[in-house]
Amino acid sequence: MTENSNGRIHDLQVFSRAALEKRVDNHGFKNIARLELFLWDLELFLQIQAVFGDRIVLKGGAAVQFYLPIAAQRTSVDIDMVFVGTKEEIEDALELITQNLKGNEIFFKFRPHIPKMPKTNLPLHTYYVNVPTVLNDNELRSLRRKEEHEEAYQELKIEFIVNHADIDVAKIRGNQIFAVASPFDYNLLPINYLFADKLSTLGPSTIGIQDNRLDEQVKQFYDIWMLMKYNFSTINLETVREKYLNRARQECDSRNIEFDFNQINSDVMAQLKRYAEVDTGEDAELKQYISNFKSLYLNANVEFFGVAVACAAEQVKLLFSEIVSGSCEMKIIEKSLKLQNDISLKNLTGISKGAKNNELRNILIDSFGEHSSIPLKVLKGKNPVRIFWSVVNRENIDEIEKLVFDCLINESIGI
Repeated sequence: MTENSNGRIHDLQVFSRAALEKRVDNHGFKNIARLELFLWDLELFLQIQAVFGDRIVLKGGAAVQFYLPIAAQRTSVDIDMVFVGTKEEIEDALELITQNLKGNEIFFKFRPHIPKMPKTNLPLHTYYVNVPTVLNDNELRSLRRKEEHEEAYQELKIEFIVNHADIDVAKIRGNQIFAVASPFDYNLLPINYLFADKLSTLGPSTIGIQDNRLDEQVKQFYDIWMLMKYNFSTINLETVREKYLNRARQECDSRNIEFDFNQINSDVMAQLKRYAEVDTGEDAELKQYISNFKSLYLNANVEFFGVAVACAAEQVKLLFSEIVSGSCEMKIIEKSLKLQNDISLKNLTGISKGAKNNELRNILIDSFGEHSSIPLKVLKGKNPVRIFWSVVNRENIDEIEKLVFDCLINESIGI
């Protein structure tokens, strides 16, 4: 890995306004500021990785994007890392990076942050740093007030969680990242560890992100859903369960609460139930945060709205139930996703599709409606895919599969 004369690892051209605008247009993003911040996430992590090698791994939202196709990736504005070492080593490394990037009082000066009322006592070290920007004055004013004659910058938050044991590392090249075709290898948390870490953000009254941070909750929920959707064939739920329980105990210790898996499970399920009911129209607050997240972080083509979020929440509920029970069978999720595809009736159109939709709706409600947490009178107005996710569980999935097959095979639609 070589540095340019300005100290940056990526080519200077990728930070240009023209390059960022091209990426925004090509991938359907609305927010150029967030894309620029994500690019700086990647650059600064590589700078840190160059110092620490395999003692540092990227976690959090930035790491998630390496496990998703470009079409599903989102922007990220923080750098979250796990580090094996000391606070002194961190500060020495940040000082070295400041020198490499020719930092000054405005740019690349890492400022430690000590929260006044920390929510946990994790061994966490947080820093803020200003980075150069190509945003214009109007775009900057939407983020913060820009003083006259002040040089333009954006601000990043960087967090190190100190670990005292060796950490597992997955090395993945960054050439399939929407913000930049990065030709470098990144140290990431392996998929099972990352997925378990993300799951631990659920449960707002126990170990997860509290309800007063709905913006952060929605972001974490999206990451969980996408990791599950695009990695179900490689996720090992037994490993995830082991890592999740370790992470949950760590969170309980850091918050000085007793570890009670049943209580955590109830808390997680209550949160997921709220998300699963977002398309009923009664939770205007959650719907607004979902809309805000989509406009700030996602490209325009990602389907992340009421019905999609509700179905996603039901999927995560099904998966989490496998973890809680200890069954840990990902094939339940795989079979459910296949059934979803069959019930979508993608090979039918017009009157025949409408008739078959009605038939499937009646089968699912009449035979399995009792398993739904949504009232039947509300469920009857939903499409068959939405109904399917509200009723499916480990005990009835085989019966649903048989009835759906019998319904569709008569139409010879190629399931």
